[in-house]
Amino acid sequence: MLVLAAVRAFSFFNILSTVPVLATGLQTAMADNTSIFNDLIPLLSPQATVALRDSLDYANLTSRWREWHAPDIAAVVEVATEEDVQQTVRFAGKFDIPFVARAGGHGATDSLANAKNAIQIDFRKMNHVKLNEDGKTVRIGGGVTSKQVIDGLEAVGKRTVTGICECVGLSAPILGGGHGWLQGQYGLAADQVVSARLVLPNGDLITVSEKSHADLFWAIRGAGHNFGLVTEWEYRAYDMKDHKWSYEIFIYSQDKLEALYELANEMLKDQPAEATHWGYFVKAADIDPDHPILWFGIIYDGPTETAREYAKPLHDIGPKMVQAGEGTLHDLAAITFQDEDGAGCAYGLTSLRYPIGLKEYNVASVRKVYDHIDETFRKVPEVAGSFFLIEGYSTQGVQAVDPASTAFPHRDDKILVTSYVQYKPNSTIDPIAQEFGKTLQNILLEGSCDPEHLRAYVNYANGDEPIEAVYGWEGWRLKKLRLLKHQWDPANKMKYYVPFV
Repeated sequence: MLVLAAVRAFSFFNILSTVPVLATGLQTAMADNTSIFNDLIPLLSPQATVALRDSLDYANLTSRWREWHAPDIAAVVEVATEEDVQQTVRFAGKFDIPFVARAGGHGATDSLANAKNAIQIDFRKMNHVKLNEDGKTVRIGGGVTSKQVIDGLEAVGKRTVTGICECVGLSAPILGGGHGWLQGQYGLAADQVVSARLVLPNGDLITVSEKSHADLFWAIRGAGHNFGLVTEWEYRAYDMKDHKWSYEIFIYSQDKLEALYELANEMLKDQPAEATHWGYFVKAADIDPDHPILWFGIIYDGPTETAREYAKPLHDIGPKMVQAGEGTLHDLAAITFQDEDGAGCAYGLTSLRYPIGLKEYNVASVRKVYDHIDETFRKVPEVAGSFFLIEGYSTQGVQAVDPASTAFPHRDDKILVTSYVQYKPNSTIDPIAQEFGKTLQNILLEGSCDPEHLRAYVNYANGDEPIEAVYGWEGWRLKKLRLLKHQWDPANKMKYYVPFV
């Protein structure tokens, strides 16, 4: 595991554990009204709990992947049943208290900070994974993480589309579309949904599917953060394959950038449904003390010999290091630093994301991005733990679905590129970091095939993008979403995750 060890040796792969997660002050404007929560407790199941600001477990319950621009939480309600969710939503409505849902705690977008003195409806106790008798679908609790789904299904010989990062909740990614290793074969996470149990902003509980509230079912698959709280998904499951996953990781120096991304463009043209391209620009001083490295991986759901043949051209460029192997989905999370002990699951840093969807790499723009990263790391060492993430999933399964059939607007994108600007909390660095991330995004946009129309994945959205960039530039999409919002949430109770009203 030489490559993995060397890359972990610097920057965002090892600084995270030094950052403490601290509770905010205990006294707020809600302090005089905390007694009202005594009225909620009798309405909840015996398994549910309520934690206020002075509770011993408050800090752990409210800590998030990103504390910067996080919601301000007055009380945490750990729900255990659907009725707990309903009662909490109705209680919030009665006293005009904002509420936000919580599972993995990785939601990070500017509008979350608008939730002041809010109730955190914590779904983590609702984490069941139960295979249905037909063996083709599974019932998944609204608070489950990707790892819990993967482990639960592997135990019964099944698998499905989940996110890569093990500690991220599954519900929020589904609500925004949901990318994953298996999307080339089966489609997005949202495409796996057969039905959903949904608590509406008024506390009512309904089931949505193609046959029940079909318009709302359309909306929650791509723009679902704005419509309700999912207590349970009915979700497609697939048989596991006999072989393990194959991977090959290549480490290149920056002088190989043009050759690498010209080749990557060629490989996109006939990328197998089983293959994913995964890349980073990241500082790894043990490998190159002066410049960020190019980390490029081929993740393959197929026989090793087939994977090696597909990746063979990458050897011809002249990598500094190569690491190859086979493994499980957990192993893939570990080698991409997205396991429970990896950088993707570490709390405590200020983490800003600037996503853009692309059809292909403009190699000249990629070079500009790299050079700007290299220069900025030297000038502002506080942000040298940042990384530039390239997710090149195969798209056959995604594009096999009618683009109009869900609210997810970006089915024809080939690549998802995100600048993760990460640093220890520092208000002096905040404006520098924001300008840095925005500059990288703009370089790629200007070099794209459609520089007038940014395409930003909602689950990574920073929150300052044009709303059309997130929910679709076709006029009918936002028109339909706003009509449905007026119908199902006329008081706009759910407005804390990239709202469009």
